[in-house]
Amino acid sequence: MFEIICILIILTLVIFVIIIYRHYRIHFYSWYTDFLWPKNRVVIDKNVMISMPDGTRLATDIYRPKSLDKFPVIVIRTPYNKMGLLQPYKHLALLLASQGYVIVIQDVRGKYKSEGEFYPYAYEALDGHTTVMWAGKASWSNGKVALFGLSYSGSCAWLATRYKSVYLRTIISMFTTQNTYSIWITKGIPFLKGPLLWLGKYCAKAENPKVTDRSLEPILWQLPVNILDHYATNRKILFYKEYLAHIQPDPFWEEISAHQGAGNLDIPAFIIGGWYDPFINGTIDDYQRMKQAPDTSMNHHSHLLIGPWAHNPVQKFQGIEFGNNASFKSILISTLEWCDIWLKDKKKAASHLNKIRYFIMGRNEWKKTDHWPPSNTIEEKYFLSNQNNSLNPIEGRLTPIAPENTQKNNFIYNPRDPVLFRGSYILHGEGWIAPIEQNEIIARGDVLIYTTPSLQEELCVTGVAKLILYVSSQALDTDFYAKICDMHPNGKSFNLTSGFIRMRFRDSLENPQLLVPGMVYCVEIPFRPVAHAFLKNHRIQLQITSSDFPVHNRNLNTGLSCENSIEIKEVEQTIYSGKPYESHLLLPILNSS
Repeated sequence: MFEIICILIILTLVIFVIIIYRHYRIHFYSWYTDFLWPKNRVVIDKNVMISMPDGTRLATDIYRPKSLDKFPVIVIRTPYNKMGLLQPYKHLALLLASQGYVIVIQDVRGKYKSEGEFYPYAYEALDGHTTVMWAGKASWSNGKVALFGLSYSGSCAWLATRYKSVYLRTIISMFTTQNTYSIWITKGIPFLKGPLLWLGKYCAKAENPKVTDRSLEPILWQLPVNILDHYATNRKILFYKEYLAHIQPDPFWEEISAHQGAGNLDIPAFIIGGWYDPFINGTIDDYQRMKQAPDTSMNHHSHLLIGPWAHNPVQKFQGIEFGNNASFKSILISTLEWCDIWLKDKKKAASHLNKIRYFIMGRNEWKKTDHWPPSNTIEEKYFLSNQNNSLNPIEGRLTPIAPENTQKNNFIYNPRDPVLFRGSYILHGEGWIAPIEQNEIIARGDVLIYTTPSLQEELCVTGVAKLILYVSSQALDTDFYAKICDMHPNGKSFNLTSGFIRMRFRDSLENPQLLVPGMVYCVEIPFRPVAHAFLKNHRIQLQITSSDFPVHNRNLNTGLSCENSIEIKEVEQTIYSGKPYESHLLLPILNSS
């Protein structure tokens, strides 16, 4: 009898908890995000059809406080299904609406419940502006609107600013950039796996479940690159053809970018990026462009926040911990504070939102600065040397003094056996760039390694490192890739940042020049920006090779188009060091004094 009573009590408690959760689920979500207690009940209007100038109607969900008052509006436009089970839109909208905002979430043109045909970026400027205008005039709106977005949704937000709506008060942009070219192509080298996976899965009306990381695995190796869309989806993807046909910046990219007019926007932007996001260069460039506005512009109130995150900011890293204060969920609090400032006129909340706030990995702490890179950095040279080091006789050294004599280091680059990028974004995973242990790469014969001795004190690299490299090649065109890693005292090495160059674009993207085989060239390879403290007894490691497949497409070494050709040439690459070819790593060191 006692057992039956206990079971009944437990069942009653379970039912009670379920009822409470269903009725107050927003409370539970609020507890997860630092105890944001709801201030309003929420009403949801689903699939409201908003007409665009050409008559196409876009499906829109509206989450609003249950009140007759007027509220500020946050607009989110997405190609990923506004009601998708794997997307956080509903939970985010419920939480923000409970704090006194109207959240407008819209399927972009041609996606899910919206009418029309989807073509990446082409309609987002006018469609986004039209939606902002509609939201600013709505009966529940106080006339103040923000655009909010992460990744492609962030691009939608930036593009909509081109029309400068009178209702638009701010933009919250995460893990994207105003310059669409740099999302798809890095200095003339197209991203490969990411675009093929994204376009294959998301270019149709709904997500294509047949296109997966595994389904692409054998396809990525095939040539020519410009027909891989056929192998991936059994159909032609027009945007895939287009982006590979426009390797250099041109009017095609200008039409679908927002960076040209950023200095004239006259609105504050909250710009968020991650050190392991492939688009971090563009994210920082966005902030710098906003700051180039006239002194009276509201652009100068923009805020840049950079944390230790990948493109998916909640992605968990294996083997590396950045501490509890690195959790991305806390950014939601800062986002709400930002919206309170610019949509609810709570100016007092602005005092702790410094112009730039960034996370120093290794130290695992946040820092504030008025400039990027911080003004208290000094550049230090680390010269490449073939002299064997005592810890690993097969590695070269990074030393503060250049070798007296000319030294050469050779390796064979074979496009049929490229170096796989070891940084999460590899052939056997869909994850983006992340810190991954590097022993698999170090063991290859076509990767040159240079390391410092164990550091006697902490060294904090903050900003853009550069590799000044003297090279020659047997090819008419080829690539060089470099990676900076943190080697721990236990011998494990983890990637921090990378840089690359396609040699035909060594002088400019506008005027490519082929190589003279065997001639020595001096090239500068900038790395993605980073803020990282190499701790005492750690070592700085530099890797040099000629590919990072499948992140970018392979250079086939022939001088022909790497996108249209099937010819492959195996070549010898030579790295020069010592006088007069003083190849060196230039590191921006943060002066902590």
